[in-house]
Amino acid sequence: MLRTTAFFRSARAPPKRLVKYTINHTTRTYSTVPLKLPDKESTLAKFDFPLATHTINDVTKALKSLLKNKDQKITLNGHINRKPRIRATMSFAEIRDAHGDTSQIVMAPGLTDQKFFDLLKSTTTEDSVSVSGHLQLKQNKEGETDRQWELVVENYQILNSSNLDAARLDKLKHASPEELPPQFRYLQLRTPYFQNALKTRSRIAQLIRNIFVENHGFTEIETPLLFKSTPEGAREFLVPTRSPEKFYALPQSPQQYKQILMSSGFTRYFQIAKCFRDEDLRSDRQPEFTQVDLEMSYINSSDQVGIVVEDLIHSVWNKIRKVPTYKVNEEGYLEAIAFDTSAPNEKLHFSKLSYTEALTKYGIDKPDLRSKLQFIDLSKFLVPSKSNNGEFPILEACVLKAAFDPAASKKYKVPHNLVDPLNYTRRRPIVIPIHSKDDANAWYNKFIEKGVFSPTAEFNEDEFHRSLNLKEGDILAFSTRAELPYENPTPLGKFRQLAIQEFPTKWNREIINKETGEISQQSKREDIFVGTWVVDFPLFNPIETTAESSDDFPTYDYTSFESTHHPFTMAKLEDYDLLETDPLKVRGEHYDLVVNGVEVGGGSRRIHDACLQKYIFEKVLRITNYNDLFGHLLHALSMGCPPHAGLALGFDRLCAMLIGSPSIRDVIAFPKNQSGADPVVDSPTAVSEKTLNQYFITTKI
Repeated sequence: MLRTTAFFRSARAPPKRLVKYTINHTTRTYSTVPLKLPDKESTLAKFDFPLATHTINDVTKALKSLLKNKDQKITLNGHINRKPRIRATMSFAEIRDAHGDTSQIVMAPGLTDQKFFDLLKSTTTEDSVSVSGHLQLKQNKEGETDRQWELVVENYQILNSSNLDAARLDKLKHASPEELPPQFRYLQLRTPYFQNALKTRSRIAQLIRNIFVENHGFTEIETPLLFKSTPEGAREFLVPTRSPEKFYALPQSPQQYKQILMSSGFTRYFQIAKCFRDEDLRSDRQPEFTQVDLEMSYINSSDQVGIVVEDLIHSVWNKIRKVPTYKVNEEGYLEAIAFDTSAPNEKLHFSKLSYTEALTKYGIDKPDLRSKLQFIDLSKFLVPSKSNNGEFPILEACVLKAAFDPAASKKYKVPHNLVDPLNYTRRRPIVIPIHSKDDANAWYNKFIEKGVFSPTAEFNEDEFHRSLNLKEGDILAFSTRAELPYENPTPLGKFRQLAIQEFPTKWNREIINKETGEISQQSKREDIFVGTWVVDFPLFNPIETTAESSDDFPTYDYTSFESTHHPFTMAKLEDYDLLETDPLKVRGEHYDLVVNGVEVGGGSRRIHDACLQKYIFEKVLRITNYNDLFGHLLHALSMGCPPHAGLALGFDRLCAMLIGSPSIRDVIAFPKNQSGADPVVDSPTAVSEKTLNQYFITTKI
């Protein structure tokens, strides 16, 4: 973090005693001398200035007509983008308006008053200014064909001067604005990239609201932020009250309120909701985040929710990102979705993928389907020696075809990223480069000799080789998994993710033109967005009891269960009887929308029958105090609540994907850092013992 020192001084001349203190590793220095009221004339002048007549883009678009009108005065408001260039006769500066566009302003003798030359000399980068004058064309440099313009200054006014920090950070601002110290977020947000990020977020929010209301008749309803503490998975943020032992909790989602709304006669609810989770942070997590929340009643199929959600997804990608969305067709090709944004959506366009198929083919429940990498089940041929008492009996392989040139003079080494143990939670896959035909035909013999696995009774060598089809230049990886994996991702699933990152141009699905049948390659992978609905999740997971994170295999208590999604999710109707006999075999009415390996949203059909909900709480999840925790919801369900379903989209992640950013911090105005602190306002802060005592809290033990 950059260490900066700021000085605040009055106009008085005597020496000053300075006090320093440090917050978030940033040194700040303030004067203890009492401030004098600033000069009246110069201060009030900052509040009296001409408003902008145009933006820079307005001028560029109407340049021809504006140049014809020699008497028209143009006024621009904005910030000085770079340090002014002071010359013997003429002086130049660059102004940046609120849209991030820039233009040159020029001061010329005979056209600009001398006092403005003097004022420009005192101007520094990021000063807020108002500039008025007339337009003229700039002289083109050799080879330039586009005619550019500049503003000849007739009036120049500094509305507020910037401090020394802005000048010191100027080079970094232009070269790498994302690296500006986080306490200067307001300086970072002035740059074009971040201006576009937040303005795009605003446009997405407006489009989503319009689609909900105009296309589908939804009602936007805000639910309370001061909720109660309930077990929903992550840690909660608690809010103390002035009642002993009474706390609010900030909601992890509006889940229970929106279900209560379904019992309140609102058949279609949505909101763009703030949610809170006290969990470990990374680039795609924030302690406070935003989700697009919706719920619909009188629903007898999850497709009814999916149709509304797809209207949002296809529309924002088509209208905001200006690219089509894709699905994987039955032949495994990518097919652009012909979506009509002028009318409400009436059908599902994305394909569906079961949880089991996702885990067995791709090793994760949110696969990136731009890649055609899939796994090969070798359990017909080989049995792993380590399977944790038979719980992980499946040996599977992933082949990276033609990953390297076997004829290269230097022997190929597998990229470190693929074999780094730190990239895997457990059981790093064994990864083998196939350098020769002998490697392709006999790679497995040394592992049989070492006891890593053994051949099955029906092992057929020819069939085994055909299943893998190894060639020189391939990379082979193999590992184990359970028949129904609760590991997510599996070791090989993580390998697939890393391989896609390491080789972004390889093993991508071809695109088929539905009209002509023509097949083409993905030209710009960053503009390809492939969606799928992942369905048929297990309704419950066994509770993990692994003692150490370094253990090769996770261990589970198969007699204790937790909800895969949340405890309000309905079972698949055909699995209803299994709730009593074998809960782990019950599939849930839970559905996730996955785009390019990112879980964009998730939802479910809900339990609207209070008796069934009580049974799930007490008999399956063994929540004995469910009336204390969820009595409010049970009462609402028992008041004739209709069947309902819903979904929540991660709004921050959606916006980040649409601007092409890997981090949601880019689309949040004032994000928290990885310590959960806001470096702009220095929160969280300590609170006095006296104040804490009002809430029956003390730091003294």
